[in-house]
Amino acid sequence: MDMKEALRLVEPSMEERRRVDAIANKAINLVRDASKEFREIKEVLFGGSYAKDTWLANDVDVDIFAKVDENTSNERFEYIGKNLGLIALRDYNPYLKYAQHPYVEAIIDGIRINIVPCYDVKKGEWKSAADRSIYHTQFINEKFDEKKRSEVRLLKRFMRTIKVYGAEIATNGFSGYVCEVFILKYDTFLNTLKSASRFKEGEVISIYDYDKSILDLFDTPLIILDPIDEKRNLGAAISSSSIAKFILASRAFLSNPTLKFFKGLKVIPNNDLRDNVIVIQFNYEDRSEDIVWGEAKHSLKALTKQLRVNDFRVIRASCDVDVESKSILFAFLFGTLKIPEYYVKEGPKVFNRENANKFLNANKDSEMLWLDGARIMSLKKRRYNNAYTFLNILLRDRIEQSGISKGIIRDIKKGFIIHKEFRERLISRIVDDITGTDELLQR
Repeated sequence: MDMKEALRLVEPSMEERRRVDAIANKAINLVRDASKEFREIKEVLFGGSYAKDTWLANDVDVDIFAKVDENTSNERFEYIGKNLGLIALRDYNPYLKYAQHPYVEAIIDGIRINIVPCYDVKKGEWKSAADRSIYHTQFINEKFDEKKRSEVRLLKRFMRTIKVYGAEIATNGFSGYVCEVFILKYDTFLNTLKSASRFKEGEVISIYDYDKSILDLFDTPLIILDPIDEKRNLGAAISSSSIAKFILASRAFLSNPTLKFFKGLKVIPNNDLRDNVIVIQFNYEDRSEDIVWGEAKHSLKALTKQLRVNDFRVIRASCDVDVESKSILFAFLFGTLKIPEYYVKEGPKVFNRENANKFLNANKDSEMLWLDGARIMSLKKRRYNNAYTFLNILLRDRIEQSGISKGIIRDIKKGFIIHKEFRERLISRIVDDITGTDELLQR
């Protein structure tokens, strides 16, 4: 395929640039005016992909950083993080979001504006997670030309299409900065895919020579050393499934380059499996999206564990957070929704007197005890053999012992639905995903 076709999809037009620039300048001027109320703020400037000019067509957030005096207390720093944006963007319905520290987000004419505090510190003397961002922007702008910016856009769009773009908890994928580091390392989009297609587990990616001893600090499938802080592993937030998908997608594109890798890939659902799916749905109390996603993923693991401990075979489990409807979905694909009412428990041989006696005492309430040769066997009746019934009882009567996050417990106690029919759009989407085969795996 001609890569120029892909570039046309990812490069912002001049008209879009003018529109985004106007909104960004309006926002930063509002923030600069509001910053006069905080003596600790030293400078207000752009950051992120907008400042580096690596943003995608029809897909841009504008990050505005407020550099705060390094001697500012943590409490005051958080106060500034909350109030600067709320004052500056008060005409645009601003709202709080949370990372390591609170920051403010608002939408101006369809463009998401993030106002983030960071400490005004020297390189390497980090006090907050956002402090490196200004140095990232400076570093990339020093190293990049227009060609590299185009290559980054191709890589970002490719990763977004295969659903591994974004470091937020919802995705656990590759950040925009990681994409930029890849292009600095490998020079072009195609070279990046060629290298990715050969990634080994524990692969180390670094632009510069590095002290091998620092690798002892990391244990992730990919180790990506931050060029401005080699003790920081950019790969720490990337899940193994995102890495695996990127590797497979790289191999697939190189063997058959098509525009679908920049437009959209399909999941091919298996309708025969829909009868083996259960979906739990409930509304959540409004709070940070990252917090909700973290709680949802933790709770999904807890529910999956409870199901497996009770002998239900969970083939796949997935969750989704729908911000618009403020609802959370848990979906489970089972080998079968009903399992046998009885199961066999194998005991010790009678020659082992102590263990044989223990087994007999522990299983005296069994449906049946018998000898299979010299081994004692027990037939037990399951308390639950229907996954739908088990989940209903667990969420209604035993949720405090389930391992689910406290925030999710509060949400579920206000009401939940367990779906066995999947007509609603949200429900149908997650069912298609959990029963589907990603097009990347189709050969």
